[in-house]
Amino acid sequence: MLTAEPVQLRKNGNIVTFEYITQDEDTITVQVPGRDSVLTYKWEDLDQEWTKKSSPKIWAERELLLKPSKDEAMEKQKRDQEPEEDPFAKEATPTDTKSLLRNLSVSMLDGLKGAQITNIEYFLKDGAVEEATFWKTFGELKAASKPAPETKEKTEAADKEMTEKAEKPETKRPTARTKNNANNNTPKTTQRPDQFKTFEENAKKDFEADKKNFSALGYFRLLAEGGVKARVTWAMLRRAPDDRKAIVTLLRKYEVMAGELAEKPDAKASRNDNLALKKQLQNAAESIEKVNRDSLAMDLRLSNDCQALLSRLPK
Repeated sequence: MLTAEPVQLRKNGNIVTFEYITQDEDTITVQVPGRDSVLTYKWEDLDQEWTKKSSPKIWAERELLLKPSKDEAMEKQKRDQEPEEDPFAKEATPTDTKSLLRNLSVSMLDGLKGAQITNIEYFLKDGAVEEATFWKTFGELKAASKPAPETKEKTEAADKEMTEKAEKPETKRPTARTKNNANNNTPKTTQRPDQFKTFEENAKKDFEADKKNFSALGYFRLLAEGGVKARVTWAMLRRAPDDRKAIVTLLRKYEVMAGELAEKPDAKASRNDNLALKKQLQNAAESIEKVNRDSLAMDLRLSNDCQALLSRLPK
């Protein structure tokens, strides 16, 4: 369309007027007026800014030619700048109740820190137990927080040893001085066993080192048993606000998923089952929320809610 259109090209400071013939992305072909010779120049060798100003029609045609290349280059640059999608970044949505419960079971094994033990007397008072019972249950809670039965078995020997030490503190052989005191009416004093001090120091070190020795599944297992184990576990959870928050967040997340499964058109057969699971997750979350520093009531509902949800998880 622009053939024979005059075009001014500038190269090495010299300006020449040609008749325009054609161009592509890299070159422009022109003809000297009044001559038959056809010349082709590379755009990179010419003063392109000059052509843009002096021959706007020619330059407009050039921009049309370059547009696809520019768009492609910009798209490539955008792709290069965008980070590659992490396959783990997008969480897979459960497609049925079985996969939801399987995912829930795995998530309930995520590590939690437990409670910071600054004064053991608080825990003993909350759980209404002796210290030997507390440390025995403390070890059982750690074991119950492990994923596989064989892991639990490996820890049982150590827990048993710890329990025996806790329940049978070392007795020192009486010295001459102690014998003399025994003959007097001096009141006896109860010494705290060294094992208890060691257990407490180890628990403090683990907490400070951010060791994740506990899990939601461990809490649920012992709370579901009721009795002394549930009271001690409740005392731990009561003074572990981060653990409570993590558990409630997890339960609420799966509560929503169960509700979404219940509303799926292709899940009519399992609608009632998913609605029941949604209610169980909701009840458990509400019960855990009530375990706080302001509440000293150990509600039986908490144990029942834990039992109900555990019964749904894959063995």
